[in-house]
Amino acid sequence: MKKLLNTIITATLLSCGVSQAASLDADTKKEIEAIIDDYVSNHPEIIINAMKKLERDEQAKTQQAFLEIIAEYRKSDSHPYLGKKNSKHYIIEFFDFNCGYCKVMEPYFEKALKEYDLQIIYVNIPVIRAESAQLAYLGQALFETDPSMYFKFHKHFMTPGNKKADEESVKALFKTIGADYDAVLKKIPSSKATIEQNIKDSFKLKIAGTPYLIIDGQEIRGAITSYEQLKSVLK
Repeated sequence: MKKLLNTIITATLLSCGVSQAASLDADTKKEIEAIIDDYVSNHPEIIINAMKKLERDEQAKTQQAFLEIIAEYRKSDSHPYLGKKNSKHYIIEFFDFNCGYCKVMEPYFEKALKEYDLQIIYVNIPVIRAESAQLAYLGQALFETDPSMYFKFHKHFMTPGNKKADEESVKALFKTIGADYDAVLKKIPSSKATIEQNIKDSFKLKIAGTPYLIIDGQEIRGAITSYEQLKSVLK
């Protein structure tokens, strides 16, 4: 639209014998505005075409980000994942530790890992409540400190049911799974960068909430509600 209006203004200036570089007086500005208003009023299709182009450009931008994110996450060492990076199938899940629908899908993912050549990448975006951020930072810091411990933490909080996330409860969990709580706390400042990047990527993909899934290149906004549904997507 801006390019279109600039074109009209340029044409108007030339028709009036006015240089683009020259400053415009009030009368000239009014004349130009009147010409533009009249032109647009008599050619409304220009607005429609401009809006359509803007929409196409935005869709192309989102699609490009979509493909780049898939490629980056499939080879990333920054995100927790199960399976092999070169697996035939993949699931990228944007999740929150407090997302009930995300928890419901976990058994489906576990079963699929046994039946398919599959990679599952977990991308944490804390969006549901304040403690989601705390768990996201702790989980990412634990992954960066000791990847083998991360999925014990993940399984605890992704099992359906309300899990306490206060400091004492989390300390007790770390002791149970054999993780070093103090070492993980020291890692949190650096882990925040990954979580913040996850959130930026979610903006690029226009994610409105969790779960958000990319399965073999197919975007799914919302939860998989049965294992049969997951199988149909993987096929």
